[in-house]
Amino acid sequence: MMIEAGLNGDALKKLVKGLSLLVSEARWHFNEFGLKVVAVDPANVAMIIASIPADSFDVYSISDEEVVIGVDINRVNEITKKIPKGDSASLSAEVATLKIGFGKLEYSVALIDPAAIRKSPKVPSLDTKAEVVVDPAEFKRAIELAGKISEHVVLEVKDGEFVISAKESLETIRVSFDDGSLISLEGGNARSMFGVEYIQMFTKVANKDDELHIHLGTDYPGKFSFVSDSCRVEYILAPRLEQGVY
Repeated sequence: MMIEAGLNGDALKKLVKGLSLLVSEARWHFNEFGLKVVAVDPANVAMIIASIPADSFDVYSISDEEVVIGVDINRVNEITKKIPKGDSASLSAEVATLKIGFGKLEYSVALIDPAAIRKSPKVPSLDTKAEVVVDPAEFKRAIELAGKISEHVVLEVKDGEFVISAKESLETIRVSFDDGSLISLEGGNARSMFGVEYIQMFTKVANKDDELHIHLGTDYPGKFSFVSDSCRVEYILAPRLEQGVY
């Protein structure tokens, strides 16, 4: 087993941070297309698909058609979050060790036997009805406000408008995004309720230059994709049944 890679440090930080929000360990798959990690949180409520394409690496060499390593996400996150913004980083793996380098520093971390880690799940094919593209900072503000009054939030596309709403007892909040505040909106009407805590976690992975793509159906899993040039972090979240609350 051998991996030699050089890449943008911000992309590596984003991928690892996104994983750390859901799981403590994961299988990393390196192949001709690049690096891809798929994992599910312990509660089986959310899935993450994180990837860095091969053409985003400055250096990319693997010893086989596919190389799979088991990574302690929490430990690696403690290292990668120290990478200065804009710096390059390196990854190398041999036998039982992952080396992470940036600047004049190089860290060695013990790998985990991939067989001891939950197998990477199959990514479902979602038939969503609407796609919203929004500034993640604006979305994050709305979700934070919703989280102050309820554990659940409704995301709805209706008649060309994207609405975030929450209700608890006599308190309500409604934040609407129209053509002027959306990057784009495609598709028809859709409405699903989600646990606000998960969505709050997801927004922590956003970088300043990201776009947030939200795919919605009705009472259907939602997909939240934080997209940049060099790294893509996607979350799929199971819906909550509304049970007549809204």
